[in-house]
Amino acid sequence: MLKKIFIIVSKDLKIDLSQGHLFFSVALYLVSSIFVVYLSFGSVGIKDLSTWVSLFWVLILFGSITSISKSFLHESKKRDYYYYFLLSPTELILSKLLYNFFYLIILCFIAFGFYSLLIGSFIESYLFFYFILVVGSLSISNCLTLVSAISYQVRNNSAIMSVLSFPIILPILLILIKITKISASNFSWNLVQDDIYLLILLNIITLSLSKILFGYLWRN
Repeated sequence: MLKKIFIIVSKDLKIDLSQGHLFFSVALYLVSSIFVVYLSFGSVGIKDLSTWVSLFWVLILFGSITSISKSFLHESKKRDYYYYFLLSPTELILSKLLYNFFYLIILCFIAFGFYSLLIGSFIESYLFFYFILVVGSLSISNCLTLVSAISYQVRNNSAIMSVLSFPIILPILLILIKITKISASNFSWNLVQDDIYLLILLNIITLSLSKILFGYLWRN
């Protein structure tokens, strides 16, 4: 199972490397959006922590939707038939989840680098903030990968991706904004443990739904 997952992840990586414009277009989108935010606030900059955190995660969200919506874009119907006999639904969806997770981590760190460079940073507990980026990447990629799989089965309908992703991702986004604010002050585990446990629970639920629902989508 692990070998097959690794093969699919390697295949997706090779496709993205051979078509580098896909990754760089998303990175350029994020950098351009950050630059527009920088121009909007001018030399005054962002003085409010809530504004800084909210804008950061909103930018990450739209960059994530742009990138993960292409998860199944590489797959043709002929390749679907090939996968059908080669892989189980669990192996295929896990490979997509894993690849999108690492893909989104890279985008998050690139976005934070440019965001803090141009706009500044309120973060005091960087170690905890990096942990938030990893957990946030996992949570967002899990949700959007599942929605992307559903969208792909509806003839790559981008409207389905946009409509379904928002209500699913909103609770996660609100939790990430809340705990990111804490990383800008004196960090205490007692302040965030309930939210972290809730994120972990949401990830478990999403992974379980992905495994169950993708099986039905795959058979169709």
